[in-house]
Amino acid sequence: MDKKNVLMIASILLAALVLLGVSTLLRPTAEQDMVIITVDGKEYARVPLSQPQTITVDQGDGRVNVVEISDHGAVMHSSTCDNQLCVQMGEVTVDNWQFRPNQQFIICLPNRVGVELAVAE
Repeated sequence: MDKKNVLMIASILLAALVLLGVSTLLRPTAEQDMVIITVDGKEYARVPLSQPQTITVDQGDGRVNVVEISDHGAVMHSSTCDNQLCVQMGEVTVDNWQFRPNQQFIICLPNRVGVELAVAE
C-alpha cells in the first residue's frame, strides 16, 4: 500500500468517527427512558426519568393513584383500590424490568391506571 491509500483510509475512518460522535451528541430526546401513565387506555402523562417527580392521578370520582418517578424507575406509591396489588408490584426500574414477572408494567385494574417503563434501546 502506498501513502495515498493509507491517507484515504485514515480520512474515511476519521470522518466516520466524527459522524458517530455528532450523532450521539444530537440524539433526540424521544430516545430517553420514559414513564408513561395511562388512564382507561389513554395517555395521562409521559415523564422522562431525568425529571423525577410524584404524579397524582385523580379521576374525580374517588379513584386516586400516586405514582413516584425517580431517576431510575417508577413505583405505585398508593392507590384507593381495595386489593392494593398495584402497590405490591413494587418498583419497576431500568435495572430490573427484564426480570420482573410483569416486565415493565404496573397495573391498577380497579382504577384502570397503567404505569409503563419505556426503555430506550
